[in-house]
Amino acid sequence: MERIIEPDSLQLSFSRTVPHLVLASSSPNRKALLEAGGTDVEVFVPLTDEERKGSDPVDIVSGIAREKILAYIRSSSYDPDSIAIAADTLVLIDGKLLGKPSSEENARLMLESLSGRTQTVISAAGVKLPGRDAVVITDTADVIFRVLDDADIASYIATGEWNGAAGGYRLQKTGYRLVERIDGDWTTVVGLPMKKILDFIQEQYN
Repeated sequence: MERIIEPDSLQLSFSRTVPHLVLASSSPNRKALLEAGGTDVEVFVPLTDEERKGSDPVDIVSGIAREKILAYIRSSSYDPDSIAIAADTLVLIDGKLLGKPSSEENARLMLESLSGRTQTVISAAGVKLPGRDAVVITDTADVIFRVLDDADIASYIATGEWNGAAGGYRLQKTGYRLVERIDGDWTTVVGLPMKKILDFIQEQYN
């Protein structure tokens, strides 16, 4: 997989439709994803319980995204005239959640388990448009890893990008080198299903 250096057509289309928004998330990756296309992003950090509750992954990720957007709507920072988006993401392999590695050794074991295999990424976005009720939008993408040898894994761990990253890698940095292909929207893998969000917003205003 090649690195996306310049904003792609999705990011540019998104920024033309949404030149400004409130991002109810502390994620620098989601903020950078939006800003790359030209969207002006105002960050609100929601104080919510992000404990993974329940058994269905889509329900889990949707519930957290919903709580984040509602936390913003209830806050004194709420601007009813601005579009607001919150998000949450889960990574699964063999139906089991992949968390964030707690150490370099844990990251190494995680990447070994992903080598040559397919993982599923589920991202949910809570979206609040002016004059409309908040909704939750979900999307799923499959990420197929290359077969990694010990040198590949050691080289990636040395970057430190594994730290704080679900699945132990960051696609938008040098983690793209670990990936053979993505079946689905790459922005969903980064943590914000931009295509589905854009489709929804355009449907509402057309």
